[in-house]
Amino acid sequence: MHFIKKFKSSLQSATLLVVLLIATSHVGSPGVIFEGLLGPYRVLANINPPAVVPGTALVTVILPEDPEGIHLEARPVYWSAGIKGTPTADPLAPVEGEMGRYEGEMWFMESGTSSVQLVLKSGEETFEAIIPVMAMPTAQNEMPKELGIALSILGVFLVILMVTIIASAMGDSLREPGVPRDSRLAKRKYIGTAIGSVFILLILWGGKSWWEAEAEAYQSQIFKPIEAVSHLNIKEDGDYLHLTIDSTSLTQGRITRKISYIVPDHGKLMHMFLIRKGDLDVFAHLHPKRLDSLNYEVKLPPLPSGEYHVFADITRFTGFSETIVSDLVIPQSANFNLASQREVILGRDDTYTFSNPISSKSSALDGDIMICGKPGIKTPLPNGYSAVWETENDKFEAGRLYNLNFALFDADGEPAVLEPYLGMMGHAVVLKHDGLVYIHLHPTGNYSMGSQKMLLDRFQSGAVGFQNLPGSYSFQDSIDHVISFLDELPEVERDSLLMGDMLHYEWSDEEHEEHTMVSFPYAFPEEGNYRLWIQVKIEGKIVNGAFDVEVI
Repeated sequence: MHFIKKFKSSLQSATLLVVLLIATSHVGSPGVIFEGLLGPYRVLANINPPAVVPGTALVTVILPEDPEGIHLEARPVYWSAGIKGTPTADPLAPVEGEMGRYEGEMWFMESGTSSVQLVLKSGEETFEAIIPVMAMPTAQNEMPKELGIALSILGVFLVILMVTIIASAMGDSLREPGVPRDSRLAKRKYIGTAIGSVFILLILWGGKSWWEAEAEAYQSQIFKPIEAVSHLNIKEDGDYLHLTIDSTSLTQGRITRKISYIVPDHGKLMHMFLIRKGDLDVFAHLHPKRLDSLNYEVKLPPLPSGEYHVFADITRFTGFSETIVSDLVIPQSANFNLASQREVILGRDDTYTFSNPISSKSSALDGDIMICGKPGIKTPLPNGYSAVWETENDKFEAGRLYNLNFALFDADGEPAVLEPYLGMMGHAVVLKHDGLVYIHLHPTGNYSMGSQKMLLDRFQSGAVGFQNLPGSYSFQDSIDHVISFLDELPEVERDSLLMGDMLHYEWSDEEHEEHTMVSFPYAFPEEGNYRLWIQVKIEGKIVNGAFDVEVI
């Protein structure tokens, strides 16, 4: 395995590579949320990266314990620049009237794979954490109308002033005191006015050309998602989804966009989510196999006909993660029947579910369902299990950070015993009804743990730039060996490997000691109606449940 030998200083074996590569991606949900430990302190951080780069990011950190005598700082650290190429940290100030809440702004000057380094100082001790952030420009700001009018008026005034100065310099300024004006001076003044006008027009034309060139260069840097086409491929052993990536869309971000450098995420090269458009009543979580750099294929469960959203999450070894968005049309066909009518053998980590359509609005707060004294929303899960979303909110506020808490019960109504599913005790997917917001959540937040570890290893190595990188073909071959190795592992052994440090991540939650809970920190990015799916594993079975929520 050429890649592992070449990078043995940071990745000692294929197994270590896989343990650390756990990522997440999103569409229309740019905020990065981190929940974990900063030294001995439990912290919840929310980073809103700028839509325009260079630009400022807002960093919010919440310490529930609200310790005294601490100092918090944050700074951006780039994969390509490393710690030594990073500016000094900016302080995070306490928010007045909100205990344990700190906020601050920082500048992101370049686009690419980056991170925010949180630094907490308590007495003589210093604790640090790296939170991956994809700092990519996603928009171009428009000039406010009022500012545009003011600048236009000022520009016209300056043009007139400049032309007048040039005309005067060639005319009246050459006239001796007391000498009356004559036709010669008047002619020179007219010539000066013409020369001044041409000169100013040339300056304006040059400025306009420079501005348009800068705007075009910036437009080329605006993040554009990878384009792909999904189609149905019918074979003798079943029906497959075939996804082909458009190579012409892989033009940004140097190596961060090279598709050959995909790394395992939860032990899989690609996490694909299929959701039927319209009523959002069909949901599938699948894991395609790589046929070559641009083509991926996965066996489909017995899904009903219709148009489907396709979200495919990938991560590269630089830590850059993103979601490929596509569409799939499943035609009306006898090959697609409900699960009860046809048995399809899927991969051991692939799952799908059917739920009520969003038009039925079945999810609502139920005062008779109480979890720790709070009302909840209950939904049935397969095999008699059930989940209750513990919430006092009928509606959620956009931009506000919440802990989405779910209690899981077995068929007898007792707390369910959760098992790891792809390295986590739970997964969640959030989709806005119009499909413009999609996010894959974990109990630790929506950041990439794989990106985090790769960044840490990178910074510790002291490497900078894009030199001495592995060849794309040898890298791809090494990763394929890693995936094969994982696929052959027994499930318990593989889950233990994928969880890595997460085995020691849990902290006590006195409020929910009597329940089996899984929690996902998240801030809904905008108003609208959303559907949320949770995924857990109970008694060796992956179960999925759907909830609806309104965000105001």
